[in-house]
Amino acid sequence: PIAATGRVLVYTYEDRNSYLPGDAVCSAPEGKISKMTREEIINYPERIIGTVSEIPTYERWGSGNVEVDGRIWIRIR
Repeated sequence: PIAATGRVLVYTYEDRNSYLPGDAVCSAPEGKISKMTREEIINYPERIIGTVSEIPTYERWGSGNVEVDGRIWIRIR
């Protein structure tokens, strides 16, 4: 499980630079997320776990100084 609601930093299965804000994502191997195609969204909407909200350009985030480590932000559905 990732989270029940909100935004989380996640590792991507494909190159993180191929993601755009608004892209629907589903689970992928090794606990990562994968971009869904339009066809997958139509045929398997129950597999959507969230949408991309931001591709960070910074290395650390927040008051806890959390390392981004190549992850992207998704909003949990």
